[in-house]
Amino acid sequence: MRRPHGLGGTFAKALRNFAIKTAEKGRNHMKTKLFLLVLAVLLVAGLAGGATMAWFTDQATNGPNNFTAGTVNIEADRDLGDPIPGPMFYTTSAEGVTPAGEPPLPANVTGPWYPGRTVTRILDVRNAGSLEVRLHQVSAEITSVNGVSVSDPSYPSALATSFANKMNVRIHMMDMVGGTLQNVNLFNGSLAELLTPQPTLHRPIFSPTGSIRPVFYEVTMLSSAGNDLQGIAPVVSFSVFAEQTKNNP
Repeated sequence: MRRPHGLGGTFAKALRNFAIKTAEKGRNHMKTKLFLLVLAVLLVAGLAGGATMAWFTDQATNGPNNFTAGTVNIEADRDLGDPIPGPMFYTTSAEGVTPAGEPPLPANVTGPWYPGRTVTRILDVRNAGSLEVRLHQVSAEITSVNGVSVSDPSYPSALATSFANKMNVRIHMMDMVGGTLQNVNLFNGSLAELLTPQPTLHRPIFSPTGSIRPVFYEVTMLSSAGNDLQGIAPVVSFSVFAEQTKNNP
């Protein structure tokens, strides 16, 4: 027996419409969930970046604050009773006169040098700065030979080198070592070596503002000095270098 055609078509059509509505409902639900998720993300971002919140605040200020850097400043003058300023070593009294015209003590005039001669002079080093310092380098410079400046093209460099090689310089002073006062060397070698700044063998400390300590310069013309040095008249400058001790290993 055949089923009526009209009833089956109506049922199939209703079933298809139900399936379409159900699918549309599911899609709309997913869209709603996605919209709510995006909205939540935007809301959080807005709160983090653009929200304004009120807090009680206050501020305290201290001032004016002043900072003054310390100073490292050493000065050096000859001793042995000579008027200052002036050189430690001078062959004639005229060479030892101060810029103001005060003559040196006659006993401190060295006279001519010759092989084997040793002369000792004292350099008073004073800490005129506000920081504790220590001597850490010494040096010397030959500024002229026989009246010819080192900057002159005719400067006799070979003769100056020969002189520097035949002069020994010992620099020493009294200082505490291991709780005992000792005579310690700062340098002991040729004048030629000293023409390049040399680190001191010992680093004596000078208290700030006014500390004065004597440094001894013992200079010897070696017995091996040759005839090429007869009559030579060089001019030499001696220098000492200081550095701060604080935060300086």
